[in-house]
Amino acid sequence: FDSRSPSLSLLYLAARLEKDGHEVRIFDASQGPITPVKNGFRYGVNDDVIIQAFQYDQYALIGITGSFASRWPFVSKLAGLFKAMWPTTPVIIGGLFPTYAWEYCYQHSRDIDAVVLGEGEETLAGIARNLEHGRLFSEACGSVDGVVWRDNRQIKKNEKRGYIENLDRLPYPAWHLLDLDRFFKFQRNFYELRPPFFTVLSSRSCPETCSFFNMYLTHGRKWRARSPEHFVDELEYLKNTFNVSRFFIADDNFSFNLERAKNICREIVKRNLQIHYNTGNGLHIKRVDKELFELMKASGCGSIALAIESGSERIRNEVYQKRLATEKIYQAVKWCNEVGLPCIGFFMVGAPGENRESVEESKKLIADLPLTLCTCSIYTPYPRTTLYDLCIERGY
Repeated sequence: FDSRSPSLSLLYLAARLEKDGHEVRIFDASQGPITPVKNGFRYGVNDDVIIQAFQYDQYALIGITGSFASRWPFVSKLAGLFKAMWPTTPVIIGGLFPTYAWEYCYQHSRDIDAVVLGEGEETLAGIARNLEHGRLFSEACGSVDGVVWRDNRQIKKNEKRGYIENLDRLPYPAWHLLDLDRFFKFQRNFYELRPPFFTVLSSRSCPETCSFFNMYLTHGRKWRARSPEHFVDELEYLKNTFNVSRFFIADDNFSFNLERAKNICREIVKRNLQIHYNTGNGLHIKRVDKELFELMKASGCGSIALAIESGSERIRNEVYQKRLATEKIYQAVKWCNEVGLPCIGFFMVGAPGENRESVEESKKLIADLPLTLCTCSIYTPYPRTTLYDLCIERGY
């Protein structure tokens, strides 16, 4: 499944820097061929193309995002390429992997000057503002929170203390900095959603305490949301500006506040936007009802994805800690079918405690539910989660 798309994090960071008057460039290295490399594949352009794209320019800061551990080899190599071109230009990295593994990053790369921890808009804006006022890089980092930086031979750290409470104050992601024609050429269907489509975000984080979940590391434990009007303003702006009417709403818990989710749908209908969207990261089944599905269908939703995870209540509730009864799952899928929305079920196998019996329970539930589609992933233990600690404890 080739799901390449520009990092929404970079687009938000760029927009926040532009708001302060900085000139920003985004380079999406993923938009290129897929080539075999040692132990895997490289998605995107080669080093020569990157060097050629940057070698004649000069920058005050370089930022690299590294969401997952599998991307670390590329992130570290990219940092080395930039340091070779501009030895005195600070290189900053961020994303989920550097946030929880910043010590590893420093141990394995001498080319990284700072790591932004978690949600990065205000941290990066603060560093850039301090540099603009003539401070040395170590001083620029020292007065902002959520950053680990090199100060000569010392590594210093300011803990992440706060997150953006009012998301309506953030500018829209800086899509205008991308070659959108090129970007859309690399898009693939996302369930029923066909290119071209934009990825949008109406809220951040998820306060549910599923034992496999790790996004709290970047977005904090508290769920924070944009107002329905502000979010739909963005949908309307993107449609009118770029003539694109399809959207992937990438929230981790779109319907956590059920009435707010309904109001987003009502606002789309009220404005007669005529859009198509899905919430392909999945909805939490405890936070839905039939009226929501009716409103989602009326406002242009093309499919509903439900995070079921397991057909075994033991695995789902004791291991994954979802606190979700099987009858709730049947009810939600029934509502989807009554409303006429295709329904996708998310499942996992292989968690600690999984056995043949629990796998058979999942197979039985999948066969019994009137789903349009199901996806079944192999459980992966992410660091700093409850289940990761359990895997370490058991010696896996």
